Amino acid sequence: MRRIIGSLLALSCITAYPVHANDEDKWWFDIEVMLFARDTAVSDMAERFERQQVLSTPNTDWDLLTEYYQPDITMVYNSLPVCNAPTSPLWAEAPSQEEILREYYIEPEPEEPALDDQAGLVENGQVISDEPFVLADEAAHGIQASENTFGEPEPEIIPPAPGAIAAYWLSFNLNEEQLTPVSVKRRPLNCVTPTEPSLNPQSWQWPQPDLYVPPRQQTPLYVHGADFKRANGPHLLPTNQLTQDDIYTSIRWRKGIERLAHFSWRQQVKFGQDKAETLRLFAGQNFAQQFTQNGDLRPQQLTPGDEASSEQNAELAEPEDTFFAELNQRLSNPQPISFAGMMAPPETNDDGNTQSDIKRLSPIWELDGFIQIYLKYINRVPYLHINSELFYRQPVLSATSLPGAAPAYELVSIPFSQQRRVISTQLHYFDHPLFGMLVQIRRYDRPAAPQPAEEQD
Repeated sequence: MRRIIGSLLALSCITAYPVHANDEDKWWFDIEVMLFARDTAVSDMAERFERQQVLSTPNTDWDLLTEYYQPDITMVYNSLPVCNAPTSPLWAEAPSQEEILREYYIEPEPEEPALDDQAGLVENGQVISDEPFVLADEAAHGIQASENTFGEPEPEIIPPAPGAIAAYWLSFNLNEEQLTPVSVKRRPLNCVTPTEPSLNPQSWQWPQPDLYVPPRQQTPLYVHGADFKRANGPHLLPTNQLTQDDIYTSIRWRKGIERLAHFSWRQQVKFGQDKAETLRLFAGQNFAQQFTQNGDLRPQQLTPGDEASSEQNAELAEPEDTFFAELNQRLSNPQPISFAGMMAPPETNDDGNTQSDIKRLSPIWELDGFIQIYLKYINRVPYLHINSELFYRQPVLSATSLPGAAPAYELVSIPFSQQRRVISTQLHYFDHPLFGMLVQIRRYDRPAAPQPAEEQD
């Protein structure tokens, strides 16, 4: 009897916990986010907010939006053929002359011999002519006369078609620009130009292809991703997966609210805040062209015409012997070239890229931050939690502006962080006097991995 009871207890302990096929297929969720800003100036509010000193990019584990807006096209570049290079593989045998002629040579069409009135008849290898015998000088004089008389035939004039005549008339009377829309001719991306080494004043450099994709000046309202059933990590979803588009559309008609972005992504949510990954969120306008990372206003860039005029004025102001004086000074005091300076890496821009002719600035988004979603047990029940920190940027009038002078602006960054417990399928609202965020989390049942062919058989 005791053995039977012990066996039943052991069996109940084994069957009490369900057996899962794979832990990687558990706890996958689709997260939908809507970001918007309020039409409220920071200077008009009585409340004083804390400000971020340096407008730096948040350090996150995942950055899906930057990969979406500025994709890495290295693989696309490497897969393109080299321009003006043979397309045959290197191991292919060289074709023979007969093969080349058979493939590419086209037989010319036979031409009928021209009829010559002065040509005689050929009979038994002898030329029979009715013309009388003439001397050589007279024959040469006759040849010159015939060449002058019978020159090359004049080209045949083909009148234009009625449609072409009508097009000419419209172009003359209505202006050609009004008939054809203005378009920019794009270079076909079908081949790449090979790079060659170049000698700089400091070192030898092999120029790398410029595959930089510039950032946008304004993020779009929607982000179009792809629906991968069994992705290994977080990825953006297509717009047909958005379930709260009616609310996002209704925000458009609300006075004083500006929509910034609406998108969704899929990820695996882990237990514990210390193990959960952070994902970057940003939207709105890019202020990098107007402000620095410290929020200061950048100096106004001169137009090409202004730059040329300033250079001309500078050249006129300098004496004529400036170049020769500097050259003589360098020749009289030569300095050795440092090997460390020659081998030093080139300087980098704000975003870590090498210096180039065009200054590349790290984007400063109107709304930037991160969101972290994790699971936590409360009374042995797993609950979803959201931890977010967002920074809202807005240009305001600088306090150092002098009366009577042109107004000076600075870019302020106001942080907003919240942490709360949420329930799936419910819409959660994160409110701030200057902006807001709507979040919905939905459970995703990940399909099982396909079995190998041996197990299926």
